[in-house]
Amino acid sequence: MKKRITIVGLGTGDEDQLTLGAVKALKRGYVILRTGDHGVVSFLEQEGISFITLDHIYESSQSFEEAYAAMIDIILDKAKEQEVVLGVPGHPMIGERLVLELLSQVDHQDFYIDIVPGIGRAEAAIAAVGRYYDAQGMKIVTASDLDISNIDTNMTTVVLDIANHLIASDVKLTLLRAYPSEFQVYLCKNDQDGRLKCQRIPLYQLDRLKEYDFTTCLYIPPADLIKLEEFGFGHLVKIMEILRSPEGCPWDREQTHESLKQNLLEETYEVLEAIEMKDYDKIIEELGDVLLQIVFHCQIGKDHGEFDIRDVTTGICRKMIDRHPHIFGDITVKDAEQVLENWEAIKKKEKRHTSHTQVLRDIPVILPSLMRAYKVQKKAALVGFDWDSIKDVVKKVEEELSELKDAYQEGKQEKISEELGDLLFSVVNLARFLKVEPELSLKATTEKFIDRFEYIEKMAPRPLEKMTLEEMDKLWNDAKTANSKGFHV
Repeated sequence: MKKRITIVGLGTGDEDQLTLGAVKALKRGYVILRTGDHGVVSFLEQEGISFITLDHIYESSQSFEEAYAAMIDIILDKAKEQEVVLGVPGHPMIGERLVLELLSQVDHQDFYIDIVPGIGRAEAAIAAVGRYYDAQGMKIVTASDLDISNIDTNMTTVVLDIANHLIASDVKLTLLRAYPSEFQVYLCKNDQDGRLKCQRIPLYQLDRLKEYDFTTCLYIPPADLIKLEEFGFGHLVKIMEILRSPEGCPWDREQTHESLKQNLLEETYEVLEAIEMKDYDKIIEELGDVLLQIVFHCQIGKDHGEFDIRDVTTGICRKMIDRHPHIFGDITVKDAEQVLENWEAIKKKEKRHTSHTQVLRDIPVILPSLMRAYKVQKKAALVGFDWDSIKDVVKKVEEELSELKDAYQEGKQEKISEELGDLLFSVVNLARFLKVEPELSLKATTEKFIDRFEYIEKMAPRPLEKMTLEEMDKLWNDAKTANSKGFHV
């Protein structure tokens, strides 16, 4: 026969906030309180309700995990004999770790679990602050779970369990990543009568109270977008939504996927340049510009009923999960090479490719030609269509160069163009064997050419148009020498 465990929310500590259902439950079973440090304890004693507390478990345990495990053992052992009523502060299903652990471990074939709700500190904080529940929604989070990634300044947030000065400092530092230091918040704590009282303070004063305890919590109202000092991804999405709205910016409203193509390309190249410069402030700025383009396209898609940002994030998250079965599944891999093999196999299946040629044709034609050639060769090599050694590759380059010379001797421009393409393709193959990205290598050489040309122009005794090739070539060699000695030219 199944045994019953009733979990009762004791509220915030004010006996007037105990529900009638909670009082009835506490009078009918073997009562275990997670802690005796609660305002309703004296009321239970007045009502003649017997109970035990589990405070001693905290004192004898090395960690919270160990403490909760010991508490659960006591609860389940007693529940085998009679109905147990477990009393916990606040609402049992909000921020109560013991309840979470108990529900995950209890065998529901042996026990009935009843939940008797109580007034949580979040609801009490709303009442104490005297603000109407925000229509944007409300987030309730414990101090230990608070992270910059789960803060939404558009909605009300209540942070629970700010039990001491150290926790208050950690919470403040996290919140300062999302809110201005002078932002007005409400710090709430039980008074001596067990009633939650709140005081309005600027955020930077959060860790300046004299005392904190388990009842201390923080009520954070929604923030005005334009008053924020730091922003998250959701803010960028909201800003773009405003800019594209009928009341927004005329230029932003007129843009289309087609009109923004060049912008995305330019911003991407600017990111690459910032990375090469190792200028991290510039990288931050340029990555932001690329992110703007992505959000811009998503808002355009949403406006036309095509797709939205959720579709994009869902697609990439699903792709990352599906293509990493060794992390999110039960596949094991030996090394990074096997990871890539699995990636390509999964990708081929996702795209429903029935031939290797389809894989090659799927590489975007719009890519720079050197980059596309590199990717085509790399994909072909995965099925064994590749040279055995770099000697064979060099021999192929020499062969293509010879054929280009022959075409030049014949003077047929179409043939010359074809053979030059073959030569370039073979050089890309050589770059692949040397593990060099040809696009980046050619870019670096082009920059080097410009630097040396600048040296020639600066050192020239007269305008370049009036110099001979031999004179300029000498300065070119001087530039190479200066560069080899560590001078930037």
